[in-house]
Amino acid sequence: MEHSRKSGETKTLIKLFLAPVIWGGALSAGRIVSAELPAFTTSFIRFLLASAFMVPILAIKNKGLPKVSKKGWIWVFLLSLTGVVIFNVTLFTALETITAVRSSVMLAFTPAVVTLIAWILFKEKLNLPMIVGVIMAIIGAVLTITDGNFKHLIQSGIAVGDWYMLAAVLAWAVYSIIIRYAVLFLKPLELLTYGSVMGVILLLPFTIAEGSLSLIPSLSPAAIGSLVYLSVGAAGIAYLWYYEGIAVVGSTKASVFLNMEPIAAIFLGIFLLGEKLSVPVAIGALLVIGGLFVTNYTKKK
Repeated sequence: MEHSRKSGETKTLIKLFLAPVIWGGALSAGRIVSAELPAFTTSFIRFLLASAFMVPILAIKNKGLPKVSKKGWIWVFLLSLTGVVIFNVTLFTALETITAVRSSVMLAFTPAVVTLIAWILFKEKLNLPMIVGVIMAIIGAVLTITDGNFKHLIQSGIAVGDWYMLAAVLAWAVYSIIIRYAVLFLKPLELLTYGSVMGVILLLPFTIAEGSLSLIPSLSPAAIGSLVYLSVGAAGIAYLWYYEGIAVVGSTKASVFLNMEPIAAIFLGIFLLGEKLSVPVAIGALLVIGGLFVTNYTKKK
C-alpha cells in the first residue's frame, strides 16, 4: 500500500515537471506554425482541436457535461477573451517576427506584471523581497527587448513584434487575475474546457475574415505536428497533468514547477530551432527567472 502511494506521488511529480516543459515547447511550436499560418487561424485551429480533446474528458470525468450558471458563463467569457483570444492572437503575431528564446523570457515577466496589477488595483501588499523580484524581472525584460542596445531603443523605439509580445504578457496577467475569482464558480477543468469552446466561437468570425483556412491542406508536416502539439499537448495534456498535480500535492508545491517553463522554452528554442542566445538576453533571462523565483517564493512563504 505504501509502495503504491509513493509510486503514485512519483508519477504526479513527473507530470508536474513535464507540464511546464510542454508549455515551454509551445513557443517553438508556435514559431514554426506562425511562419505558415496567420494568428487568428492558428488560434482557431489550436482551440478547435483542444476542445475536441477536452470535451469528452470532461464528460467522462463528470458523467456528462456540468451545467453552468449565468454568472459562471460570464467568467468563462472573460477568461476566454483574455486567455484564449487576445493572448494567443498577440502571441502568434509576435512569433512571426521574434524568436522563441526572446518571447520565452518576456513571457516569464508575466508574474511580475500580475504582482504590480494586484498591488495597484487590489492594494495587495508588497514586501521588500517582492519589490526586488519585480525590479529584477523588469530589468531583465528591458534587457531582452533591447538586446542590450539601449541607444537603438531610444532611436528606433520598440519593435512591432515586441509590442505584440508585451500585449500577450498583459493579456495573460489579466487572465491570471480573473481566474482567481472564476474558480469560485467553476472547477479548473470546466473553466479550461468551456473557455476553449468559447474561444473557438469568438475566433470563428475573425478566422473567416482572415481567409487562410484554405492554407491548411498545404501545411508542412512540421507545422501540422506543431499544431497538434499546441492543441492536444500544450492546451490539453499539460493542463490536465498540472491540475492533477495540484489535486495531489497542492497549488503551492505545484507552482514551484512553473519555474521550469522559461528554462525549457529557451533550451528548446536553441536546440530545435537553432536560435541564438545573446549575452544580454541570457542575462535578462537570469534576471527574469530569478525575479520570478524571488516573487513566488515570497508569496508562498
